[in-house]
Amino acid sequence: MSHSERGQSPILFDELADRLVELGGGSHPSELHGLLCGLLAGGERPGVEAWQRQVAGMLGDEPLDEVSLQQFAVMYESTRSQLEQGDFGIQVLLPDDEEAMEQRTEALGLWCHGFLSGFGESAANKKLSDDLNGILHDFSEIAQIQESDESDETERFFLEVSEYVRMALLNVFAEMNADEDAGKQTSAETGSLH
Repeated sequence: MSHSERGQSPILFDELADRLVELGGGSHPSELHGLLCGLLAGGERPGVEAWQRQVAGMLGDEPLDEVSLQQFAVMYESTRSQLEQGDFGIQVLLPDDEEAMEQRTEALGLWCHGFLSGFGESAANKKLSDDLNGILHDFSEIAQIQESDESDETERFFLEVSEYVRMALLNVFAEMNADEDAGKQTSAETGSLH
């Protein structure tokens, strides 16, 4: 199944990978996307400019060119929007299914590593439910995933795990941002009464 069949966001793995290589950074597209998802899921909303500065810092503090600024702005806005809509449209940013299993497995592990870093940064002092702690434990296990062989069984397992990660992301976001969503709804309801 290709990214377009899964409802891929405007963020394209290969384009982001090429941009990161051009910028000379050692960051992986999946890890960067995981970091952003972790920040947002933990309740932080750094804004586009702060996200661009964070990426620039990760890449060596060189100023980003206009194309890079735009690409990271799209990454931030589309990821935030997909998570906030809660319509299951978000995808974990991974290489296309045509890529070798080794590359996809590594990318999934790096995405989970990035998520844990971002979530740890944004939710460090928040109380977490047992379910959420279980998800974070699973992500830490997936972050340590080893290379896999190319078999139908491995492919099925990979698809199951990557779908679990996607759904777990939505669950973490929903739980950690429930108060914010309730506040928006209450404000809207209060505003309509006047």
